[in-house]
Amino acid sequence: PYLHLSLQSGNNLILKRMKRRHTKQQAIEFCEKVWNYRSDMVFGADIIAGFPTETNKMFEDSISLVKKCNLTHLHVFPFSIRKSTPAARMPQVPKDIIKKRARILRNLGNSNLKKYLNNQIGSKVKVLIEQVKESSSIGKSQHFTKIEIPQILNKGSIVDCIISDVHENISKATVIS
Repeated sequence: PYLHLSLQSGNNLILKRMKRRHTKQQAIEFCEKVWNYRSDMVFGADIIAGFPTETNKMFEDSISLVKKCNLTHLHVFPFSIRKSTPAARMPQVPKDIIKKRARILRNLGNSNLKKYLNNQIGSKVKVLIEQVKESSSIGKSQHFTKIEIPQILNKGSIVDCIISDVHENISKATVIS
């Protein structure tokens, strides 16, 4: 119940300039439709900060999209020029503003993720074990969240767990039989 969406921006003019085939409203409606079918769905997204011509208002549209769709797993990319592309010929956003906007988006994504993880305490999840350390195993839940279990488990196994705590965006869990 996790989907990663290639949204790029929450502003329709920026999306058009990127030659994307969706609008902000279509992205919101998609998330709402999926939640109607499955209320436990979690969304992540790719967002570009500082695409050429992006104004403060256009950036606020991206912030609004992240909030409206409750995006918890953000991959934020500061815009960087690639020669010989249409975007390279457009008026550029200053690098310091791009960095600031990327930081704001990352902070918002982290805040959404923290809220989500804290709401999951006490929940039962399935965890795919990806890594084994000295005294613990680390994996991902079906919602793409990182889970640490304080015991050695087989890499590649899927175990049922109860989330007991969260520390630095990593859920702590115990295996249930």
